[in-house]
Amino acid sequence: MLYAIGESVQWSLKLEFDSRVTENGIVIYFRGETYAIGYSPEVWASTPDESKIALRDNLALAVTMHLPLIFGESRAVYHSGRPLLETYFTQNFLKDIPSCTEVDGTDTAEVVRQFFNTEYEFRQPEIALPSSIPVDSASRAIVGLSFGKDSLLTFAVANEIGLDPLPVYIVEESMTYEEKHKKALGHRFKEEFGTELLVLHHDTGRLRDYNHLGLPFSELGWGLQTTEYALELIPFAYAHNAKYILFGNEQSASATYMDAENKWIVYPCYDQSHAWTVHIDQISQMFSGGSIRTGSLIEPLMDMMVQRTLAHRYPNYSKYQMSCFTEKESGKDYHWCHDCTICAKMYLLIVGSGIDPAAIGLKENMLTSDKRHLFTLFGGKSSFTYANTAMARDEQLFAFLCASKRGAKGGLIEEFRASKIYEEALEREDELFKKFVRVYEPISVPKDLKKEVMSIYREEVSSFSL
Repeated sequence: MLYAIGESVQWSLKLEFDSRVTENGIVIYFRGETYAIGYSPEVWASTPDESKIALRDNLALAVTMHLPLIFGESRAVYHSGRPLLETYFTQNFLKDIPSCTEVDGTDTAEVVRQFFNTEYEFRQPEIALPSSIPVDSASRAIVGLSFGKDSLLTFAVANEIGLDPLPVYIVEESMTYEEKHKKALGHRFKEEFGTELLVLHHDTGRLRDYNHLGLPFSELGWGLQTTEYALELIPFAYAHNAKYILFGNEQSASATYMDAENKWIVYPCYDQSHAWTVHIDQISQMFSGGSIRTGSLIEPLMDMMVQRTLAHRYPNYSKYQMSCFTEKESGKDYHWCHDCTICAKMYLLIVGSGIDPAAIGLKENMLTSDKRHLFTLFGGKSSFTYANTAMARDEQLFAFLCASKRGAKGGLIEEFRASKIYEEALEREDELFKKFVRVYEPISVPKDLKKEVMSIYREEVSSFSL
């Protein structure tokens, strides 16, 4: 049965969630507010009815699973069916907790205990199964395009190997200036390539926007993001005859480290790890009669080679790169703020690759001494847990060595060359080169695409020299 957005719903002030399938997608109701996942009529009409119900049940849990912990409740009630993917979500959430507690400064064991003791009750106990109808004439690829280097390279490679990629941008409303800049980039992208950037507005992103909820910030709620996105892209795959859903999960996405107490493994982005991407592939097959495969085309590459390949092989795409989250006022008017750890990292990677930073739109030298605090190699701090991995530290060490050898200018280059870490970099040069300039054997590149993808990367790696 379909419901219109805004239709009268009975509310409780407790932790209860109602959700409905509407004519344009899915709506979740929570504490007097509506949170819609909306599609164009053509896209939603292409989705089998059974799958609409299954998507409703599963997304209702996925986008709210963190809220009992946030509100200090031990029970959440859903006026919908028990999700088929409940166990998938549970593993994804659990593996992400140590990363969240590291950001939040909370106790991992206590948050795990709270999650373990949380009861998720479903008033409709039957599990709604998605349709077994496959995507008709499946051939092309859906690419979750954020305009970051990873998704742009994914799009470019997919285009080169003939997948006729369709870019879809999923709006996160909690981002300060991001949507504004990406709309402008999307308009220019369409004008140049004739490829329209489809946009999915999911109001459910506000359920992890703590300003909206009137609560202190927490990292909880972001751990299932890629898993959510994969489910939300299923209707696009049906509507546009897609065989693949592709995410930009590169090699270092699986890096881990132990927490400060050496008790918990921290996965900085567990839902982007290669092992979890394989599970997302299982999910997309379940929701498409086995016809949709999910994977990453860039898993074989480390960050520097992702950045270098994008700018070196696909300069027409690299000029659209926006890796900065533009959360500060310095990012209000341009899609690089030149004042954050992301801008600093991308500048370092691009100059270390021997490419002019202007190729990706960076305008300021990020290697001046006043930017020292933006590099963890020099003792700076990052809010991103992946910056704390040993791999991330080695990445900066190698990138600074490359930038130095290529004659990059800036106070930090001079400081680097006068430091003990420069001596370390020279001693480990061969080791670091082999780690960061190579093609890794992947597990999440779709099998029938692997040969062409690996051939492209081997060409790019062989052309990299110091």
